[in-house]
Amino acid sequence: MDGFLPQLEGKLLLGKTATAISVRRRQVTFADGQRLRWQQLVSTLPLPEFVRLIGDEAPERVRAAAAGLRHVSVRCVNLGIGRENLTDKHWIYYPEDTIFHRIFVQGNASPHNNPPGGFGLTCEITYSPTKPLPVDGDALIERCIRECIEVGMMTADDTVLTASIVDMPYAYVLYDHARAANVETIRSWLLTHDIVLAGRYSEWEYYNSDHAFLAGRRAAEQVRSALTVRRAGTT
Repeated sequence: MDGFLPQLEGKLLLGKTATAISVRRRQVTFADGQRLRWQQLVSTLPLPEFVRLIGDEAPERVRAAAAGLRHVSVRCVNLGIGRENLTDKHWIYYPEDTIFHRIFVQGNASPHNNPPGGFGLTCEITYSPTKPLPVDGDALIERCIRECIEVGMMTADDTVLTASIVDMPYAYVLYDHARAANVETIRSWLLTHDIVLAGRYSEWEYYNSDHAFLAGRRAAEQVRSALTVRRAGTT
């Protein structure tokens, strides 16, 4: 992402958490008390969370549409194993009895993802209101290690150099018969307030990383076009 920094125009603020969005005032409020107003706003927040931040300023039909969007969450258990070249695969799916549904082999995605003299991988565990996690925290890490041994990804003699958990509350968008209509209800209303949606979670689409880049470009072009039209109308 550092490659994009020289191309940015304007001020970049990091470590900010939005706590409220007012479409009437065209204003975003942050956890530190700062308030910023927009001419054009691009959101990459998960769509239900974005509507939640708008609160009662969103009409009932929009809030109902947001409530109808479904998704699956993922806990990622990252493991650094004290042995190189555990596998030549990039990812492996496990549809049987393991707690994880997939292992993403970080060490083969990039050597920078490996600990010195070791190998990095991520166990991905899906969960949802209808499928809660059976264990969490250290117990989840211990179970992933045990089952990595059972499926042959590592051995009982291997040393675990490091382990951590990363939570993805919004991981996979679920497609159902109501999804397209719900998204369009929200998107079309937000456009009337000059709010553009961009990316996997905001557009509620199953985007891979290449699609996400293209979504960002489309959003930038849409905003630039709208601002150009607005400026032309004021001259």
